[in-house]
Amino acid sequence: MVKRLLLASAIMLSAQAQAQTVATFENLSLPNSDTLYVDFATNGYTVSSGLVGLKGSMMDYQGYTLTDGFSYSNIFDTTQCNNCYDLHYMYAGREGRGYNGSDKYAVAYAYSPAIATLSGAAAGHPVAGFMLSNTSWGYAYANATYAAANGWAKLTVKGFNNNVQSTDSVEFYLADYRSVTPAAQRGTLDSWKWLNLQSLGNVDSLTFRVTSSDDFFPSYFVMDNFVTMETGAVCADTFPVTVSNISANAATVNWIYSGDTTYAGNDSFEVVINQSATVGTSDVVHTVANQLTYAAASLTANTAYYAHVRAYCPYEESFSAWKSVPFTTQPNSIKNINTLSVQLYPNPTSGMLYFEYSSPLNVWVMDVNGQIVLRQTAVNAIDTRNLAAGQYFIRLNAENGKNAIIPFAKK
Repeated sequence: MVKRLLLASAIMLSAQAQAQTVATFENLSLPNSDTLYVDFATNGYTVSSGLVGLKGSMMDYQGYTLTDGFSYSNIFDTTQCNNCYDLHYMYAGREGRGYNGSDKYAVAYAYSPAIATLSGAAAGHPVAGFMLSNTSWGYAYANATYAAANGWAKLTVKGFNNNVQSTDSVEFYLADYRSVTPAAQRGTLDSWKWLNLQSLGNVDSLTFRVTSSDDFFPSYFVMDNFVTMETGAVCADTFPVTVSNISANAATVNWIYSGDTTYAGNDSFEVVINQSATVGTSDVVHTVANQLTYAAASLTANTAYYAHVRAYCPYEESFSAWKSVPFTTQPNSIKNINTLSVQLYPNPTSGMLYFEYSSPLNVWVMDVNGQIVLRQTAVNAIDTRNLAAGQYFIRLNAENGKNAIIPFAKK
């Protein structure tokens, strides 16, 4: 089975944390700017970053000494030149920088398959993917040659584990002007795009080969931010969700997401507020970006709700499972009183609930119906272990007459 990814379907995505290693190639050294790594080792060389090793060697082609397989570069030249045997075109990324403005990136000549091997904890697990782009030369050649000829150039990636090829392969069109391709999707790749390799399954090595309709396309591509998946998964499905600031008609949904900001999109979440433990197809979905909180409004007093949150999993090009938390709005008879400056922690709690205040306080704990379920005097904390799980309101009274009513949750 072949998984084909057209230019229009390639998505620049965000990295998740903990379960992956990102090879950025920034650990590699070059003596100067505008330089390509060259190594004349008899048996070739390996360029290593993160947990991936990229194989390469030097070859002679019509009097030119060129790389075969992988190397790495900090050459940035976006000049268009169709037939230039010059480092500034052959080994320069089209976008003019590495991904996200970085200084270095890998570059491959893949007329014959270029090889990458995984090491350490990454070996034998799926590869999330990598950021991909054309070289300046490849971009210029395809633009000048393929538009009128319905031509194409594509990268094919195959995976192997213990020398056995996976049943799937991944194809990505570096240039696509085929007549079968919708007109809006035709074109030549001119920026960094994410190539998802998870369909290859568990692998310990990969091959990369560039082919084209006329067999004259410069068989180069550039690579950055190669992401391995040591545990076989990168989607954060265990992020905690809480609800705070609950009033009769509003509440604040909060979550903690241990993501990495390597890619844009890490802060994309969806939130649903409903009265069911699950999310239905007719529920209104709210998209949240650049923050880890959502303000729910226009709620009904004294009503049980659920807050559902899920995160976008860029490497999987899908969302995580919904994380759901129940909460109940206050009755209209309970007002938020906060003339007393006091903090509660931890909230939610499964045991002791502490009050951050300069002196002991008198305490009344009420359920969502306004019934007092716990009462203590002159304390700095209460033990909630005998309370049923759910939402409560705590009234705190100081000797100076100031009061606070604050919602809290018992886990």
